[in-house]
Amino acid sequence: MTAPERSRRLSITLPEDVARVLDDQPNASAYIAESLRLRTRRESAVRAATEAGYEITAQGVDRMRARLDAADTRRRERRQDSAA
Repeated sequence: MTAPERSRRLSITLPEDVARVLDDQPNASAYIAESLRLRTRRESAVRAATEAGYEITAQGVDRMRARLDAADTRRRERRQDSAA
């Protein structure tokens, strides 16, 4: 069994638009923690890809998002067809 995570209380100032997003969350601390973990994971993946010799560009990211969106659409359509 792993030890429980320690917590620290922080006081932060956020732009109004970001604060409004948190207003709708039942647990703002958990939402922020998850967001930071996702960003850290993404930055780590980009760093690993860069160190492996890949060049990450905004255009490449946009192309990959479009491919993933198209794949999601095809998957949803197949599910709908098989349910009909």
